[in-house]
Amino acid sequence: MSNTKSTKKNTTTIEWPSAHFTIEDVQSKYPSVVNITLRFRVKKAVENKEIVTIGKIKPAIGRPKLVFAKANPSKELIESAKAVGVLTLDEKSMVAVAELKSQSNMSKMVASPVSAMQTSMSADASI
Repeated sequence: MSNTKSTKKNTTTIEWPSAHFTIEDVQSKYPSVVNITLRFRVKKAVENKEIVTIGKIKPAIGRPKLVFAKANPSKELIESAKAVGVLTLDEKSMVAVAELKSQSNMSKMVASPVSAMQTSMSADASI
């Protein structure tokens, strides 16, 4: 006698929200779907270009959460996501740069390892 169990496949069809959403938002809409199954379906939908990743939400502690939208999101949808605090993918590649000004008439002194060793050896010899 075999101890195998027959498993029932979950054939729930996921309808993606028309607004921006995270995996947790979809999980709350479909609580019967296992989390890893939902993540796999999101991954497949991104690969099939049904949905796109539009940004991230950075919590105070923990990993950033990806934010998704249906393919070809409108400008209004992206603006509403920014208003809620979503960092778009373009903004994450931007880095704040500070401009530094120096006086051109200042001379720079650079010490090489050899000159530093010679100085310390001559100081030891004079002792």
